[in-house]
Amino acid sequence: MIRIQNFLYGVVETDRDDLLQAILLNEKSPDPSWLQRLLCDCGSGERKASGIKDIAEISNLAGLLLQNGDETHSTSGTVFTLKWGDFDKETRVAELEVYGGCGGQQHTGSWSLLNNQTWKHLSLLGRCCNYTYRFQFSKDWQSADIDVKANCCLIPCARPWCTIPKSFCAFKMAQAEDSENGSRWIRTSSKKGGPFEVSYSLEAVYTPDGEPTAFVDNLKKVSPKTMLLSR
Repeated sequence: MIRIQNFLYGVVETDRDDLLQAILLNEKSPDPSWLQRLLCDCGSGERKASGIKDIAEISNLAGLLLQNGDETHSTSGTVFTLKWGDFDKETRVAELEVYGGCGGQQHTGSWSLLNNQTWKHLSLLGRCCNYTYRFQFSKDWQSADIDVKANCCLIPCARPWCTIPKSFCAFKMAQAEDSENGSRWIRTSSKKGGPFEVSYSLEAVYTPDGEPTAFVDNLKKVSPKTMLLSR
């Protein structure tokens, strides 16, 4: 039954120890699922480097990133990378379709999900509306405002043209004092115009080349043994 569900939702179970290869080191996205084909986004599967690795101040954002929060945070333990996202050095803007979608780069398999029914539903919804994060970095690369974009009409072939108002939800991140080249960020959130509160510590557990960092042990402490990747 679980295998059938995963097939229908276009996800694949992935062992925590295999996330480094699947998300960071593979130069191709996973083979497109039937769902991805239905969304008319098969593409070549080739991943194109964003170029964030070449910005010294934030180069570790092109590594394997862990959302290290307490058990109450809904996405604590998930991992992703900005190594393969769209990035413009001049405007200091990076964008990533979280679970994949129509158009843009091949972003399936670059952001893990918790292995439960809720996140299977949410990943399907995210793919239909092209759920996207937009990172606007400061001039000194020490902080970033994070916008949420979507097409808001659940038409898979529509690009994410709508930005969710900051009065509804807003996200920021700033490099921690012990951060080296973007190795650790404090991620904060605001709901309905309220004050920003700490959500989690965003930590590079592996460098862009796959070398372990000082935070690598946190991966096993925080992330579950098995996670999901979109395909």
